[in-house]
Amino acid sequence: MYAIRVHLAARSGRPLRAPVEPAVRAGLERGLRGSARLSHARIRHSADALDAVVFVDAGSLLEAEDRLRDACGELVAENGELSGWELHCCEADPWIALGLHALPSRP
Repeated sequence: MYAIRVHLAARSGRPLRAPVEPAVRAGLERGLRGSARLSHARIRHSADALDAVVFVDAGSLLEAEDRLRDACGELVAENGELSGWELHCCEADPWIALGLHALPSRP
């Protein structure tokens, strides 16, 4: 399983349709191809941005990133659930993968 960070932003600063977490999750599940599968996702959104950490089961990290990038592309396509949005980031997050996100910060 691979932790992949996704960031979407509204085109022109304003979305045509607001993201709704169940619709985003369902769109990602439908969009993943091959052996890649959505394990779970943490999704947070505002009026003009969506940030998520998506856990993808896949044969390799590259496959997980590629398949999730394709699924996000389908979401933001002209006829997708999030048309009016654009994908800014879809890549593995080494901090999450290594469990370093929970370490205390140092001054």
